[in-house]
Amino acid sequence: MPNTLSRRRFAAMILSTGVAARLPNARAIGQTRTEVSDRAFAHPGLLHSSADLRRMRKAVAAKQDPIFAGFQKLREHPQSQSTYVPAGASPEIGRNPNLRFGEFDRDCNAAYQCALMGSITGDPAFWRVVVRILDDWASTLRSISGADAILCASLGGFKLINAAELARWNGAAWSAEGIAAFEELLRNVIIPVLQGFAPFANGNWDTAAMKALLAASVFLDDGVLFERVLVYYNHGYGDGRLTNYIYANGQCQESGRDQQHTQLGLAHLGDCCEIAWNQGLDLYGMSENRLLVGFEYTARYELGEDVPFEPDIDRTGKYTHRVISPRSPLRPVYEQIFNHYVRRRGLAAPWTEKAASALRPEGAGFQADHTGFGTLLYSRTGADIPTDGRVQAAVAGLHASNEGVGLQLNWVPAVAGRQLEIVRVGPGVARRTFFVESSAATFLDRAVTPGKTYRYDLEVAGKHARAARLAAFAGCPFGWRTLPTQPGGDVFYDGMAWRLSGTGVELSRMFSVVTRIGTAQRVVARLLPEFASAQMHAGLVIASSEGDLAATLLLEPMAPSASERGDWTVRLRSSSKPKGALEVRGEQRLVSPQVVYGRVRTPLWLRLWWDSDLLHAESSADGVSWQVVGAAEVASEGALAGLALTSGLEDVWADALFDHVELGQR
Repeated sequence: MPNTLSRRRFAAMILSTGVAARLPNARAIGQTRTEVSDRAFAHPGLLHSSADLRRMRKAVAAKQDPIFAGFQKLREHPQSQSTYVPAGASPEIGRNPNLRFGEFDRDCNAAYQCALMGSITGDPAFWRVVVRILDDWASTLRSISGADAILCASLGGFKLINAAELARWNGAAWSAEGIAAFEELLRNVIIPVLQGFAPFANGNWDTAAMKALLAASVFLDDGVLFERVLVYYNHGYGDGRLTNYIYANGQCQESGRDQQHTQLGLAHLGDCCEIAWNQGLDLYGMSENRLLVGFEYTARYELGEDVPFEPDIDRTGKYTHRVISPRSPLRPVYEQIFNHYVRRRGLAAPWTEKAASALRPEGAGFQADHTGFGTLLYSRTGADIPTDGRVQAAVAGLHASNEGVGLQLNWVPAVAGRQLEIVRVGPGVARRTFFVESSAATFLDRAVTPGKTYRYDLEVAGKHARAARLAAFAGCPFGWRTLPTQPGGDVFYDGMAWRLSGTGVELSRMFSVVTRIGTAQRVVARLLPEFASAQMHAGLVIASSEGDLAATLLLEPMAPSASERGDWTVRLRSSSKPKGALEVRGEQRLVSPQVVYGRVRTPLWLRLWWDSDLLHAESSADGVSWQVVGAAEVASEGALAGLALTSGLEDVWADALFDHVELGQR
């Protein structure tokens, strides 16, 4: 089904027997290591570039429709007035339970809409409203709470960041102190809520977090965060990843839920693409214009036509849909997509075009859910390729994975098609240069040796512009291999951290990567909280030399249910005889702050160690203070130790991320 990833069977690399002494922490958790902190950004460079603003000003001055009709929709809105009285900031806001998030959203709407009015009309009265709102919230807000904190921070927050970007670069009298305070608001309040995305929820949560983080990264000139969001957009673990949210036939992860949330999730993805476009990157075109496929499917259905629908279950295992949801009103989200694919790119988008025409001129979105006003913001007559000289990177969103036959590189290409020069180097390997078209967005390097780290520099061929750099590890480290019991699964080691992908229910058929422990008497790993499946089992395993599980120390759900706020526990299991059933030998329920609202929020350390043939199991929140989980009789002689994962769901894949993996003495 659409949620099932392709079963790329990892080529089990049984390397020479050995022990990896220590695998250090990954700098960018769960992703290929990249060096992008010096990326040059274009400003203003979120939803609206300087060229966009000029286009709007010119059309409004000439009263040229449809842009002028769209401007009238904006001008008439209560939160677009220079007389708007802000609701006022508070130290804390929250959603579910609700705490002044409505006031926050209204102020964010007003800041964004007045920033647009100021940019178009040049009236300084609008900028005074914008700066007052920005300074008030930046100097006051200190925490965002509640089960829906991610939505609280991302929806209104996205509009607030767009307002700040326009104010900073488009003529507002905003002080250096005010700008610095807003930067601190992003770093200390907004980003911490969103930094793990929302893989535990329906996809519109993930997509909302992505667009807000992407906006924050541009405002802060933070190349590392920018890169991280682009990688998650294309390769993340949750429902909001592009190909997890929109299936190949156009059906969306929330199509069976309701059409309002489906349109919202699509709109968030579109906003990510528009920001990337204004930074010179064609995120719109990823996975063969998958975003357009999703919009066309949804618009066609909303306009009364039949569309194919296949029953599905999402990546979390909590949301099962057997039929498509009833039709609902169109949301004002179609102009942006129509104008990009049809006007800029010259592609056909008949159903998106009909939806845009039916709504034109687009008005406000619902509350702070999305921006609305697309007729004003995005109407154009043709292509407008970004030409800002500060946009120097040829590609972004660098990602690598093992494909059994080599290292697969992926990236988000530049808007303007360019030939890339890929230079590969590495310890003990010959320098190689490859030439590819950036629009291909992928390259398979077959000439790699398992167990080696390679560095790839990607730059525009012949121009010696700033290169995007990626480091990737081929295969598994010396001494590690996959267990033969798992019929399918993937593993990627980036030289610092491990990412396992697996499916299925039976613990005896977990996807595992292990090494012979030799003289080691201890195995430690840290499991990161960035996973989707609410039924996932992941952690440490001990197996016999034949691959039969002898013991597991796993993070598991307390009960096999699809509860929205399920409990989590760490369990030690072992078998009293070879190939016997694994029985629970100890258990520790996780509590706040490790688990909040049923979501694992912080990393979990797991440790197994032997005293003779007595295996002790412990867990920790920080790797310093350890709590006993249990103990069991398990022979260490000839054993294998390693990492393991199962999704807990048939035909639904889960990902688990591990770092700080260590074998050693007690």
